[in-house]
Order: sequence, then structure tokens, then C-alpha cells
Amino acid sequence: MTLTIDTMPDTARLSAASTLQKLVPQLVALTMEAKQAHWNIVGFAFVPLHELTDELAASARDWTDRVAERAVALGFAVDARPGTVAAASAAAGGGFPTGFVPDHEVVSELVSTLDRVAGIARDTLGELERTDAVAHDISVEVLEGLEKYRWMLKAHAA
Repeated sequence: MTLTIDTMPDTARLSAASTLQKLVPQLVALTMEAKQAHWNIVGFAFVPLHELTDELAASARDWTDRVAERAVALGFAVDARPGTVAAASAAAGGGFPTGFVPDHEVVSELVSTLDRVAGIARDTLGELERTDAVAHDISVEVLEGLEKYRWMLKAHAA
């Protein structure tokens, strides 16, 4: 018999979905912080970082959608309301600075955010490997993307 969402044990299905929920508000916050950087960056690296932050925001939005839709497919109502996103970001020490932000600070802030979100994504892997291969693969793809953007941003600081 082939295991499908309908035949997965409820505990595995809901465990995987609630594990994915840990990523959803963090990815929404990353999207918003990347756009905040995109609009307010100043300095010599404005043009390449302006483009890179826009690309990062779009990728983070896509990752959020994949993660959230998998959780919903597993029977879990995700929570990405503004209060939930703000609480998750604040609890993790997140929050992009207000006003115009120099290019070197944008890099530092976004690298820190990417490190935080990548840490959460990495923490999901063990549970997802045990409970849902599809969710595990999605989390791996998110982690791969986060680490790619971290590398690209760090190249601006070299």
C-alpha cells in the first residue's frame, strides 16, 4: 500500500504541519525585511543590493507559500497574521532598522536574519525526515535558498 496524506497517521501528519508552521512567520518576516531594505538602502552598493533584496523578497514569498500550502495540505491551519509574524520576529530578536540604512548595515542585518531563519529551517529537518518526506524536501529547498542569499549578501561585505 502506498502511503498518502489520507493514510498518514494523524500524529505524523500534524507533527509535520506544526513543524512547518515554525517557518511560516519567519519567512513572512524575512519577506518584509527584504522589502524594507530594498526601499531604504543607501550607499555605493545601492543598485546591486536594491536588485538582490527584491529578488530575496520574491524568493522568501515563494518559500512561504510552499511551506504554508504543504502544512494546509497536511490538515493544519497556518497562522501568518501580522501579530503572529511580529511576535515571532521580535522573539527571535529580528526587526529591520527604520529609516534609510547604509548598504553595509543592510548586508549585516539581512545576513543575521538569514542565519536566524536558516537555523529554524535546519531545526525542522529531523522531525520532518521522520514524519513527512515532502515537507522535509521543501524545508531543504528553503534552507538551500537561504544559504544562497546569505552567500550573495556576504560577497558584498568582502
